[in-house]
Amino acid sequence: MATMQSPAPEGTSLGANNTLSSSGIALGNRVKMRGFVDFRYDYSDLDGLATDENGLTIDDDARFRTAADVDFLFDFSPVTGEVHLAATSDELGLEQAFLRYNFNQDFSLTAGRQLTVLSYEKDESPNMYQTSYAYLTDVSADVQGGTSALESFIGLNSFKSTASSIDSAMTGVPAYDSYAGTNPAVNPAGFPLPSFRRNYVDGIRANFNNGQFGLVAGLHNGYFTDNDNLNDGNIGLDIAASVMIIPGLELRLGFGYENNDDYDKSIAGYNTWATDLRTALTNAGLTAEASQVPLFPKSDDISQFNAWLSYQTGGLTLAMEWDMWDMYVIDMWNLMFLANYQFNDLFALTFRYSHEDFEADVQGGGEGDSNRFTIGPMFTITDFLTIGVEYSHAELDSTITGDTSVDELYAETIFSF
Repeated sequence: MATMQSPAPEGTSLGANNTLSSSGIALGNRVKMRGFVDFRYDYSDLDGLATDENGLTIDDDARFRTAADVDFLFDFSPVTGEVHLAATSDELGLEQAFLRYNFNQDFSLTAGRQLTVLSYEKDESPNMYQTSYAYLTDVSADVQGGTSALESFIGLNSFKSTASSIDSAMTGVPAYDSYAGTNPAVNPAGFPLPSFRRNYVDGIRANFNNGQFGLVAGLHNGYFTDNDNLNDGNIGLDIAASVMIIPGLELRLGFGYENNDDYDKSIAGYNTWATDLRTALTNAGLTAEASQVPLFPKSDDISQFNAWLSYQTGGLTLAMEWDMWDMYVIDMWNLMFLANYQFNDLFALTFRYSHEDFEADVQGGGEGDSNRFTIGPMFTITDFLTIGVEYSHAELDSTITGDTSVDELYAETIFSF
């Protein structure tokens, strides 16, 4: 965890060649190794929001987690490279692997599997000010039934049963029975929600950093999903810029975009079925009934605008982040405020507030918001061992699920080297 007191940063890190400046265990003149082992306990009181694979309500979720990460950094200047390996109890995988060609001290080109850049919070636990990420859209992925809870909150569970609802309401109408007898109801297939932040994507990126200013622009297979190709117009793009206004005060702006057909594929079968049904009902003189059969608008893109401002001096860190999202047919924005103070070499404390607001413009979709509050004390036992505790409470309000709340408790031990 980011707990050690340090002077205010003189320059921005965006676009910089951090391979050369990173610390680690020297494995020779050209290779360094670094890593961490993260063991934690998570408890979440879900207030009945989540369900398991059998549809049963999940009231709470408790578990131990273990993760490890080992990075190898290579310096063959002007070419440098990094290979990051990550392991959990479930899998061992390639997290990042990229090479960098440095044209001069300011400009470089990277190619390979790299971390996306549109987030204030870092991707790995030793670099965070608390245990969990700020937003429920991120936290839900780590909780049993969390994805289904998020879909329920937004209204996507109702979206996936649209045709079944029509079938239930119209069974017994002769024109409908005649059509449905040869054309069984086809529900929307549902589409995977994106991985909102801190993704690892394959592509190329141009980088500029002169200390005060940083700029990156990249082309990738995808940016928010696990898309692994550029076929059929699929593409991921990002651009971000930062400026160190004065030492310690940094402003960063960025935009990410992905084009893919996950959502369009999910509604294609239903829209065909619904269009033909509307025609059959209209031909039977049932125009009112036909108008009650919805068609879903097409959409094939996801975009994010990210902005954050941070100030660091001595033991104090303050940050504010704002995002605007367009996810197929879902509009969302979020806001975060964070304050961390390192009281001494042993103890630091973090306060954080985050807000998310969404509207799903689909049949069965809803609108709502969440407010999440976090307090997290952290203890630096040695230069290599950190212990953190966190409590978070979230209030949720949705037209689909009503007023609910979520309570979370975390305890974490990080050994970094």
